[in-house]
Amino acid sequence: MTHECRKLEETFLHAYVDGEFSPEESGEVKAHLAECPMCAHAVRLHQSYKAAMLRANATAPHPFYDDVREGLMHEADPGRWARAFQRPSAIAVAAACAGAALWFLAGGLSHPIFSTHSLIEDGVALHARALPLDYPSSDPRSAQQWLEGKLDFGVHLPRFAQGARLQGVRLSNVNRRQAAVVTYSLPQGDGRRVSLLIVDDPEPHLPGAARRIADREVWLSRARGFNIASWRNDEIVYSLISDLDEQDVLALVQSAEMR
Repeated sequence: MTHECRKLEETFLHAYVDGEFSPEESGEVKAHLAECPMCAHAVRLHQSYKAAMLRANATAPHPFYDDVREGLMHEADPGRWARAFQRPSAIAVAAACAGAALWFLAGGLSHPIFSTHSLIEDGVALHARALPLDYPSSDPRSAQQWLEGKLDFGVHLPRFAQGARLQGVRLSNVNRRQAAVVTYSLPQGDGRRVSLLIVDDPEPHLPGAARRIADREVWLSRARGFNIASWRNDEIVYSLISDLDEQDVLALVQSAEMR
């Protein structure tokens, strides 16, 4: 498996299957799938897992009702089972459970439905891809002016006292919502890259463990080898994503000045 294939499967395959990519991003993935049978097979598997789970909640066909009923009638204490499964609703529940069990055995906890918060998964995927910037700039004021009117919510680009240097901004989508991905580099660690995902997320709870950092509540989480620190500012969610260790991420968040 090539590095590109591994990155596709481990970071953003579920987001592609769920239709959360922009047309441009979907086109890039489709171009890769056309040339890579292994990744195309992985996409088909994810699609089949998702379809199986949806079917598990649907009403089972009548022949399946009959098979389940007949099998249970031959178990011990037939009177109890007969009474319990005389109602069609009970058969439907049993059929749905059987379908869910088959799906679980096929996909297990690796299925996208069991993944972490979509904000985190999609943010990590965008960080890992390192797509070209829509607006390269080292000036936060210029980048913020460029963002004005391009999103359906207001954005305040933070300044980091620790010396994180702005590289630029890219527009994207997270869970079918407009988002901005701001890229920074750090002077230490050979210019290590840090992404700041900014999105108007309506979820009442942010993922991770809450901590009080400076004057803000910060939620720490980890996904696919990256540390993520999320906080709210004027109801907008800011998620800092990096492979820095937890203490360095917290120090960076603490140095963020929201203007």
